[in-house]
Amino acid sequence: MQVFSHSKEEHGKRSGSKLLIVHLNGVHEKALNHLSPRVSFHANLNISELISVVCWLHDLGKYTSYFQTYLLNPEKAEQHLKAHSNIGAHTAFNYFYSNPKMSLIAFYLIKMHHSNLINIDLVLFPDNASTRIQEPEIFHKQKSALASLGELKNQLKGFEESQIELSTPKELHTLYKKNLRKQTSIDHYFITNYLFSLLIEADKLDASDTIPYRSENLPSAAVDDRFGKPIFPNLELQKMSQNELRNYVRSEVVSTIEREDILDKRIFTLAAPTGIGKTMTSLDFVLKLRAKIAKEEHFLPQIIYGLPFINIIEQSLNEYEITLGKGKVMGHYQYADIFGKEEEGRNELSDEETSYTQKQMSWDTWQKDVVITSFVQLFETLIGNRNKLLKKFRHFADSIIILDEVQTLAIEKLPIIGAALFYSAKFLNARVLIMTATQPKIFELMTRELHIEIDSHKLEPFNILENDEAVFKCFNRTKIVPIISVRIENDGFLRLFEMYWSLGKSCLVVVNKVSRSIEILEALKQYLEAFQGVQLFYLSTNITPIERQLRIKEIKENLKEKSCILVATQVVEAGVDLDFDMGFRDLGPIDSIVQVAGRINRENSEVRKGSPLYIVDFGDCQKIYGVATDIKSRKALAEKEIEEKDYKQMVETYFDEISDNNMTDFSFSEEIFEAMQNLKYSFPSSSPKKHKTVSDFKIIEESHMGISVFVESPDDCEATDAREAYQSLLLGGLDKAIFDKSFKRNFNQRIIAIPSYLDKVNELRKDKNLSDDILWIQQHDFDYYYDHLTGFKRNKEASNSAISF
Repeated sequence: MQVFSHSKEEHGKRSGSKLLIVHLNGVHEKALNHLSPRVSFHANLNISELISVVCWLHDLGKYTSYFQTYLLNPEKAEQHLKAHSNIGAHTAFNYFYSNPKMSLIAFYLIKMHHSNLINIDLVLFPDNASTRIQEPEIFHKQKSALASLGELKNQLKGFEESQIELSTPKELHTLYKKNLRKQTSIDHYFITNYLFSLLIEADKLDASDTIPYRSENLPSAAVDDRFGKPIFPNLELQKMSQNELRNYVRSEVVSTIEREDILDKRIFTLAAPTGIGKTMTSLDFVLKLRAKIAKEEHFLPQIIYGLPFINIIEQSLNEYEITLGKGKVMGHYQYADIFGKEEEGRNELSDEETSYTQKQMSWDTWQKDVVITSFVQLFETLIGNRNKLLKKFRHFADSIIILDEVQTLAIEKLPIIGAALFYSAKFLNARVLIMTATQPKIFELMTRELHIEIDSHKLEPFNILENDEAVFKCFNRTKIVPIISVRIENDGFLRLFEMYWSLGKSCLVVVNKVSRSIEILEALKQYLEAFQGVQLFYLSTNITPIERQLRIKEIKENLKEKSCILVATQVVEAGVDLDFDMGFRDLGPIDSIVQVAGRINRENSEVRKGSPLYIVDFGDCQKIYGVATDIKSRKALAEKEIEEKDYKQMVETYFDEISDNNMTDFSFSEEIFEAMQNLKYSFPSSSPKKHKTVSDFKIIEESHMGISVFVESPDDCEATDAREAYQSLLLGGLDKAIFDKSFKRNFNQRIIAIPSYLDKVNELRKDKNLSDDILWIQQHDFDYYYDHLTGFKRNKEASNSAISF
């Protein structure tokens, strides 16, 4: 009798599409090919043997007649008996019985391979009594229904049918307490996630017949070919132009590749001023580093570039494609990443029924030499429990990870983020490059708060721009001018604007709250009526992502010729390549203030030297960022003026003070680290939550005060097409793969996140909506709910809740 792993339906009839032994062999081959010989863990485990056995046994339950019935006649399937992970998990446990750690990990990997990871103790000893009572009967029925296993015995040395026995929850839990709970170690987390990733990625790749990509050489001189080799005059740094300084910095950074010990280094840092060309400098560095690794260590690392915001990802993707060529780079991110939405829970039964297209699998598993992704995707894979994301975890092994704009990460999460990166370098042989204009002390906080000792020279952060202090001192493009002794209202700001702005100057105004930004825009609109030729623009999360993209392009064009004023929220703080003559910024974190300064005199015009960024106080800082930020930012801004050459020192002092234990609570990082050490991934929905788990880690905290709104403009045909496709998807009339390929991007680009307390949101809820989670501004109501300039219409009587979107 033939036994299948998967089936397909043709002409209304289902038939087997792949033999089970062929699938098991494919999964085994792919996982073993992807297993790096360079990963290294403290635990004395033979991970090659462990993943080999797990791959052969993970689908043992598919040999039952119950599963074969499900494949060919789903309507006749008995749901609990067709589930296939449990029998393989117990068999693997018995296979490794003489090595308790290997037996427990093998059991866990197979048991969970179609699910999001939950706490290991609750898998070994379920808290649901009925589950424990029913398990023996189900197990023995499945065992009796197994087909001949001769072909599997021929493949897996040491496998005997006597190993197909049910272990009691008590036995499993006793071994767990002796061998894992009493010997907690962070490498248990990295071993488990790495092997789990190898298994589930190989499983899905083989199920979808997706061919894994093979690493290719990338041109190490690609940046030189595009921009020329960095040439600069033999002058003092202070006398160089900005372009000459860019070349100098790139030359200095790339020259570190020639160091004899460069391949011993695992963690690199690059701190440099805004506008100095870090994107291309870092690419030049990693391409040449990759070529050296290939030559001397005989493998080609995957390059994984993480960024915080969609607009920066798309800019960087464009720059990388111009430099490396189309088809060489994958941009992997979701517009949902910016809202911090959690995906629905998954289980074995629902997952088994999911179809995976080859394109979707290539996308979900980073099948490219260069991947540009979001912080959400990167860090919630590195510190996470979700099956969908963990398929990518194994790609961190032997990779080069580039992180830009890390100052955008929440300070209370920096210790756990530092730990995850540190152990990726230590256990997975990853190389990490952290770069920013305002370098937070990630690894110092990791050491101080989590008591992690940097126990090797190769894991000590290495600065690839040795004289960064001198480079910072060269710049005097801007100055910060605090005017925060008195709190102001909107009319007070208008007086300051009138005092400092003059016709012909472009100006950037950044505030902390959307509601404030709209009020300031309206005030400026009235004031500027007396001036001709002044263009007034607006940017915030209150307008759709597609509109923000178009508006940034329009602003860039206007800045070349006209007097242009932009009122915005924090969306312009990082990665937006705009260049104004002056600016105003509401009091906020010092690193955010410096980022706004980076949008002023960005190109280092001598005529505009010392362009001012005025800091004002609307009283919103404490509401949005907290008391500690308010206090320490005021202290940092105590001087009458701060020149750009002093920004670096100001930011470092600010971070030292804001990261003091009395100012910032780092207990979240401590709890997540403890959860990782103890393999506490998440609680099942049926269990009460007793403590923090790995699943609690989120880059963006989901706001319970926010709601997603789809905006359909009457003159936007792409919005209508995307909305109709989404509705068809929900009704089952459109395949998800087609929606993802043709409509998903356009759909997500027209979604905004809005505070749910607004009066108009309550009105909108009463209309027809796209789903429980997504409200819909329809064409005929567009002008009632949405303003072409400022986006969603907010009521004057809206709540004063501290919310910035």
